[in-house]
Amino acid sequence: MKIIPNNIFSILNYVLNKFCPFILIAVLSFLKMGFESFEPYVIIGLVFFIYNFSYKVGYAVAICEERGFLDKDD
Repeated sequence: MKIIPNNIFSILNYVLNKFCPFILIAVLSFLKMGFESFEPYVIIGLVFFIYNFSYKVGYAVAICEERGFLDKDD
């Protein structure tokens, strides 16, 4: 029996957590509404915007807390 290294599971976990929500939202949107309507494309665009924007906001809050612009939550 071949033992799979632990880092393979870490990589698999990262890939599934990173891409599966996007794929699942896209598949469900297109299956329900079809490729002809514009709603699935808008939904996918908004999902990417939310993902990108929330990361940047979290990073900005961390920088502001580090530099003393905001009070840290205790």
